[in-house]
Amino acid sequence: MAAVGVSGVLFGLIKWNSRGPPRTMTKEYQEATNEYMKENRIEPITGPGDPANGVSMVQSAPDKADQAGKN
Repeated sequence: MAAVGVSGVLFGLIKWNSRGPPRTMTKEYQEATNEYMKENRIEPITGPGDPANGVSMVQSAPDKADQAGKN
């Protein structure tokens, strides 16, 4: 039982001292990457390079402000 407690404390300490998400996970960065891929026709068959296929590289969750506007 003590091992579970020590594991929990160790996990908490590591999580508390960790950095935030990387800058490449911001929605603005991902949208800019998406536009770059469209302009340069990168991955034209299955990716965002094909305008008809509707694929996006944006993986970030939508902002709370965006969700409030849709309701």
